[in-house]
Amino acid sequence: MTRPGELPAARARLSVATGPPPAAFAQALAELAFGGAGWPGLLAALAQRVGAACRLVSEAGELLAASDGAAGDARDADPDDVRRALAGPRAGGGQVAGAGAGRVRCADGWTGRAVPVGAGQRRLGALLVAEPVTVGQLDLARAATTALLIDAVRRESPPLPAFADAAAVLRALRDGVRPPGPGDPPGAGDPPGVAGSGVLAGSGVLAGSGVLAGPRGFTEAELLRAGAAHGWRLDLPHAVAGIGYTGSQQRRWASALSWLDRPVLAEGRRAWTLLHGEDVEREATRLRARLDQIVGAGQVRLASGAVVSGPARTAASFRDADRLLRLLLRQPDAPPELPFGRAGLHQVLLAVPDERLRWFVQRHLGPIAHRDDLLRTLDCWLATGGSRQAVSERLHLHRNSVGYRVGLIKRLLGVDPLAPDTATVLRTALAARELLAASDPG
Repeated sequence: MTRPGELPAARARLSVATGPPPAAFAQALAELAFGGAGWPGLLAALAQRVGAACRLVSEAGELLAASDGAAGDARDADPDDVRRALAGPRAGGGQVAGAGAGRVRCADGWTGRAVPVGAGQRRLGALLVAEPVTVGQLDLARAATTALLIDAVRRESPPLPAFADAAAVLRALRDGVRPPGPGDPPGAGDPPGVAGSGVLAGSGVLAGSGVLAGPRGFTEAELLRAGAAHGWRLDLPHAVAGIGYTGSQQRRWASALSWLDRPVLAEGRRAWTLLHGEDVEREATRLRARLDQIVGAGQVRLASGAVVSGPARTAASFRDADRLLRLLLRQPDAPPELPFGRAGLHQVLLAVPDERLRWFVQRHLGPIAHRDDLLRTLDCWLATGGSRQAVSERLHLHRNSVGYRVGLIKRLLGVDPLAPDTATVLRTALAARELLAASDPG
């Protein structure tokens, strides 16, 4: 016999058997939560999936939400039942079998089996699935707890005042995260972990303090929450894109940025945003093409940093994107895009401290470091494999002038640039010099 708010057991078994597995279901619910779905909507989705009514109650038994949208004291759960269910030997998140999930009664006579909802030492309460239940239904209920916690974070900690707009989030990500300080609540700096399903989980999911962190910056948990408020999954792979405008119509440039399908941080002729998706380079091309349509072809340059996961690493992607964009803007004849994945030697050199790069350049190019004409000639000589004709055409020089310059380079450096080992070192030194020049804030 079916009670009000419940679905037939046969339908429940069919739904559990034919739907996506718990990991995929957890991912789908998390996406709903990040998209703004609250507890009632999440419970309705769970109820449809398991074929049984669901309720969310606090540790004290208060009804927080129900799959049918109803509320009121008449539906509160027995607090003693809830405490016993949460205090069970494996209530901290172990895989409890159907008979082991605590039974909880509600004031209206409704009964369900409890799945704890919490992270680390913090508990939101219990998720109840109407009896009778199966092991499969309880597995799906456990998969739903992360999405419920995401909404709990949103309810418990309103968006940080400093993060009222997406540009503020991008500035904070560029500044980098700070470790938790002595004045932070326990676990405030711990980012949510990444469970096997690829969604947020772990002890830090309820840790955001909801207050400004002050001049020291923001913790990783705060930035994760702030990014989620603007639709960014910073726990998933992403990259920073730096965009440069080379035209003269500043108002048109500002207007073009406002028409993008994503928030940006605009700073004069440059702008910054985040790239997501399986193919960051393709997304970058689409973004640049969209801007070209508005401001005019050939006036936009775009560079992207390394693909990273977690806000603690976003600052590094920012630094990469900034330096690659500066490098790209110094090369007007280069292709309009320079993603990290196609940056060649610069991929490695970006991680080397500037002082070490300067030493390397001085060590291998020192005698000609002040001669731009010789440096250009050396670059072309290496790129063309020592072809006088090709270098002559590239630099608009007579072949004899090319020969003279190459001979001078050999005498000053004391090496043959085309010797295999030497050529590799010189190419690296030239790339390092380019990167150092691009780091100049001028």
